[in-house]
Amino acid sequence: MLILLLPKIGAGPPAGPPLLLTGLTILLRGSGNRIVFSAGVKRIVTVVVIITAIEATTARMRGRRFIDIESAGRRFFNVIPRISTIMKISDIMVDNVFSLTLEDTAAKALNMMHENNINQLPVIDNYGTKKYEGMIFAKEFLNLNTTPSSKLKSLVVKTPILSSTDSVEKCTQLIVTTGNRALPVVENGKLISIVSETDVALTANFGHARVDDVMSGAIVIEENSTLANALTKMRRYNISRMPVIKSNGVLTGIINALEISKIIATPKERIGKAPGLRALTSGTAIREVKVKDIMRRAISVERGTKLNTLVESFKRNEEIVVVGDERPIGIVTPRDALEITLPHRNEPSIHIAHMDGEVRRTIEEHMARFLKKIQGKLENIQSVIIYADMHKTHKYSVRARLIAINQRVIDAKAVGYDPISACQELISKLDRQIRSEHSHKLKQRQHDKESADEENRFTQTMEQSGADEEI
Repeated sequence: MLILLLPKIGAGPPAGPPLLLTGLTILLRGSGNRIVFSAGVKRIVTVVVIITAIEATTARMRGRRFIDIESAGRRFFNVIPRISTIMKISDIMVDNVFSLTLEDTAAKALNMMHENNINQLPVIDNYGTKKYEGMIFAKEFLNLNTTPSSKLKSLVVKTPILSSTDSVEKCTQLIVTTGNRALPVVENGKLISIVSETDVALTANFGHARVDDVMSGAIVIEENSTLANALTKMRRYNISRMPVIKSNGVLTGIINALEISKIIATPKERIGKAPGLRALTSGTAIREVKVKDIMRRAISVERGTKLNTLVESFKRNEEIVVVGDERPIGIVTPRDALEITLPHRNEPSIHIAHMDGEVRRTIEEHMARFLKKIQGKLENIQSVIIYADMHKTHKYSVRARLIAINQRVIDAKAVGYDPISACQELISKLDRQIRSEHSHKLKQRQHDKESADEENRFTQTMEQSGADEEI
């Protein structure tokens, strides 16, 4: 991490030594250095100056922690994916926080989420003290039997909390390992702010990583399918978004939990006694609404796109669809991207979200045995992130993302009637996928070797032919 000496902004040429802005942090990126001023100003800007590796090495050899911006040219510099270890939550947390109380209704929560394009809301007490009580999530409404008039006190979920003095690195680890899209910032029990996965992603440097390295496989739905079919798919795979395709497979839009919540929340808060979410979900309304009627425009990129070029897009879009020949092949979210910034360790780390106790320990043991079997032979895994959830059908869905040393992500999902069987099916899928890819690599290496040998023989033949002609 390097700290720049900058002239005073807007003051013209500096009369004396450059002004050091307290807490100024730089994250080196290919497209510019992202900096945050924490000396009384909470904002993120981009500098066009790029520091070269030679300048950084020279500064380190001379024991300098500063590089004068005047001496740095507009050059290209890339580093490995990382999160700042210096930045604090106070540097990135927002000032304007939407929140509700325990006595507010499900309909009010869903409408507020949709109007402000947010997937979670913090819940505070009813006494005006802003005491933090928990969080509600849009996706959870798709799996709960509730009504528009249901009070949030029966729906709120406890989450980890952050302090304004916590590091952004700690926040990143909590977001990735808990599966929460956002976490509250709490001081003395009171809610003061919130930090989302997007806020954190905006501070990250993803180095050379590309969308192919982190994307999850795309589960799609056709535009003429009903909302009921979309809801069934989301529940089955425990997902909150799906690319929408035309009949020929070409991407045409995207639908997520927020769009569905808008339909579910149609009985407004003022009609609290009207048919509830449960009735609407199973009634004619949700069976008649077509996906194309409520989908929104999807932002897409081609395979091979660098993550660093997408950071700004996450401000306006919670996901990016990766396409090939205009057809969706994967999805990248801010959290997917953040997973590759987790600290490197000598041994693979296993993170399990949404499961505790004996079940958690058993899943961890199964995964540890699997990693021991493949580590250094078929793959070199850096970390494993497992998300396990139980649904109202009493089925369990388990999703795992294995992050390799080279930042490649291996993704798989499985469903079972208990978490252990779901985990075993998941490991079986991962094993087949890894072995298949390993076999393909071996065949490719053999093909490359044979091609190189053939080229060498051809070259030798031509050289011998030329020598014979000279004779």
